[in-house]
Amino acid sequence: MKMTIFKKKLLLTYLICLCNVFYLAAAVSQKVEETFISPNKYKTGSQSERIQKAIKEAKNTTGKVVIPKYDAVAKKSVWLIDEAILLPSDFELELNNCTIKLSDKCRDNFIRSANVGLTIKDIVPLKNIRIIGKGNVLLEGADHPRATGDHNKTLSLNPNGFGQSYGTDAGKPGVNQKGGWRNHAIILAYTDVFEVSGITLKDYHGHGLVLERCTNGKVSDMTFNVRQAVTVDGVDKQILNQDGMGVRFGCKNILIANCKGKSGDDFINIGLTDTGVGAGEENVNVVSGSIYRGEIDNISTIYLQNWQDFYSISHRSIRIMPVGNLRISNVFIENMVISPLAKQGLVVEYAEHVKGLFVRNLVSHQPIKAKGIPQASFRDIIYQGKDEAIDVQQSETVVLDHVMRIKN
Repeated sequence: MKMTIFKKKLLLTYLICLCNVFYLAAAVSQKVEETFISPNKYKTGSQSERIQKAIKEAKNTTGKVVIPKYDAVAKKSVWLIDEAILLPSDFELELNNCTIKLSDKCRDNFIRSANVGLTIKDIVPLKNIRIIGKGNVLLEGADHPRATGDHNKTLSLNPNGFGQSYGTDAGKPGVNQKGGWRNHAIILAYTDVFEVSGITLKDYHGHGLVLERCTNGKVSDMTFNVRQAVTVDGVDKQILNQDGMGVRFGCKNILIANCKGKSGDDFINIGLTDTGVGAGEENVNVVSGSIYRGEIDNISTIYLQNWQDFYSISHRSIRIMPVGNLRISNVFIENMVISPLAKQGLVVEYAEHVKGLFVRNLVSHQPIKAKGIPQASFRDIIYQGKDEAIDVQQSETVVLDHVMRIKN
């Protein structure tokens, strides 16, 4: 059978982008010297201060810090941090069989690229950052979080409905009464060539991993474990917006592989809404600012591969949302098994703004929602449910090949 011109273009696009996968995988796998600095080297200061001391020294020497399982100075098996671990360029942070927990004093991320933060409006791009988990690595939220939820949520000691999320800062004068980017677990912004791998994120306060204007990176072997609540004095308190991952403005050429677990909100959300709030502000969901700057902020060449048993407790398993002027191109979704516990599966909003969605080998108990998408390919889809497997129509630019519905 002769291939149509469009199908040839689809195949060519796929092969080109597949080459990009090998390129970025090689780029982020470059080895650094096997010498490092441990926070156990420093005998004074809090656990947070000692970690940052190690990073400061390593920045100009080894380029690598290892946080071990045991804090030999504090004689504890948990690293309790009061502020975000800030990472510079050309740096590797190895988390070796360790548990890092946010303290009840902390209203900050676990880890953040050092180029962004409160009041930082002029952002200097970074490069070559690796966050590598080895063995059993756990990042866990606070027992009594000061704040949770995104910038649209108001803090409350007894939250209810869709507009409130728990936080002990609720009602306190002089502190922000909304959520925002400081509640996310890990943020990398304006970073070229990066890797994040081998980490379990549990009961974090906002989103799990957020990439903002990042390029040429790899995320792999991540586990998300939240339940939209924290138990305080025996009572569950509501926590909202516990997305797994966010891929935001300007992200390009990123591979995200071998992820699993459960999120509260979307398991992964690709896209962003322009709210007009600049970098370094508090009431915004991204630290680098939610102002769309034009084509440079479009998202392209994102690979989601080999995810097993993942789902959202209440929202979408995979959400693609090019809102407003944002455009998204060339998203590849391959070899995915969405848990039957999922409330929704793959959902594409503002589908007319997506050019090039390639879905292959997907198993889902929820239908694919991508009505109106102008250019896409759906191959080897197994849907187990009552409704139609997919709401798109085949055409010269939309390919459906072996889309199967198995009735429950």
